[in-house]
Amino acid sequence: MDQETSPVANPSHAASNSQQPNSTSASIAGAGGGTLLVLLANNLPDSYPLKSWMVIIAPSVSIVLSLFWKYISKKTNAYFKAKKVERSKKLLQKKIEMALQNDLISPGEVAMLKRKMAEIELQSIDNLANKIKSIDFED
Repeated sequence: MDQETSPVANPSHAASNSQQPNSTSASIAGAGGGTLLVLLANNLPDSYPLKSWMVIIAPSVSIVLSLFWKYISKKTNAYFKAKKVERSKKLLQKKIEMALQNDLISPGEVAMLKRKMAEIELQSIDNLANKIKSIDFED
């Protein structure tokens, strides 16, 4: 297998693979919801007025459930990633503060740790600024 056709050498292929589980679970949620609606409709008596409509709208329900699942999954993943970053940031700051209180480290190392602490704060501010810039304000 040459480098150009290798899945590892193709970044777009690797990116599409990372999206696969979310798409698969959304497809399963949508298909399951649509199938459930059809099964419910089939168990209703023929005289029930909404039975035919339930069968007709089942594909649309599948699509809506799939989109809803993707949206919820994306928001949930983003929330937990942000929480993990915040926990890691706090832990790193705590470790640096503990190291600064240690009398065994040299003045050069103290200066380096203080620069690192400043970098963490500046990165947090930069990330927040980028988040604000990414918000789409509509007129």
